[in-house]
Amino acid sequence: MATLTIPSNADGTIFDPSLNSVIASAIAAVPFGFDDVYVYSHGWSTDAERSSVDYDVFSVGLMRRLLVEQQQSGPLPTPPKSALEMGIHWPSEITEDPDSPLSDAQLFTFFTMKQRADAVGKNLVYSVLRLALTARQNQPLRFFVIGHSFGCKVVCAALNDIQADLGPTIPISPLTSWKVVLLEAATDQDNLEPNDIYGNIGKLSNLRILLTTSQLDLALTQWYPRASAIANFFHGASPTPALGAAGPSPATVAYFGGMANLRVDVGFAMSTAVGATGQLVVADLTPVHKARTQGARPTYSGGISGSHSDIFFDEIYNLVGGFFYS
Repeated sequence: MATLTIPSNADGTIFDPSLNSVIASAIAAVPFGFDDVYVYSHGWSTDAERSSVDYDVFSVGLMRRLLVEQQQSGPLPTPPKSALEMGIHWPSEITEDPDSPLSDAQLFTFFTMKQRADAVGKNLVYSVLRLALTARQNQPLRFFVIGHSFGCKVVCAALNDIQADLGPTIPISPLTSWKVVLLEAATDQDNLEPNDIYGNIGKLSNLRILLTTSQLDLALTQWYPRASAIANFFHGASPTPALGAAGPSPATVAYFGGMANLRVDVGFAMSTAVGATGQLVVADLTPVHKARTQGARPTYSGGISGSHSDIFFDEIYNLVGGFFYS
């Protein structure tokens, strides 16, 4: 396994052009020849140090749970193979200097970062995925894509544009597969509908999507609709709930041919996620979040955001691992 952290500017352009050759070398069939490609994107208000730590914590936590599961229960249906991991860091803060007085204005950057997430996806992440597909056009790859919060917009924007350009423009093996995890997605619940901004994603062959919701995610259940109401004030439209709060819209569910529902409680097993079939899987994190924040011994407190960033624990790793390798 090899790991790359790829930083970009606000437009999704790589800071150091020399990194382009490093990415190309890592993706090339020789000498690495990776079968699995992982892409991670953080969300709003995450600096470079925090994103690097988060990617490491999540990656190690997931691999640890996979190794334990295989030792205790035997091989998963489609176990991990040789892998390249790429963590995307995009400027999601007004400043990365914690001592700067500008930090106090971070709350007012919601709409700027919402648009920036799409730009980073359409430029940087799209380019990375396209490079991988072009370099390995005669070989099937397995893509495992994870976004959190606005990071879900990053990866969805990239996948939407990749699908639109597949075929004559971007070569792809018919056996290439896509597993996409949207953790507490800070995007409208109808954005995956066929005629909406990420409507092309559902046309990807060999695609499965896992998305999580939580009623204790205050960033999405309370603050996201309030921010949307401000944006829609002059248009007279009602705010659309967040995908990570209300789950997918009925039209989205119909587009994907239905959905499987999972309830994630304390002790959630990887085998339960393995058994969830279908192209669209929706996992409710409310029970485990409630236990972690309101139990006899609370282990997490997210302040005004609630459980929005509570994604680093074994039940989450079991959920993602079972989904990825089922």
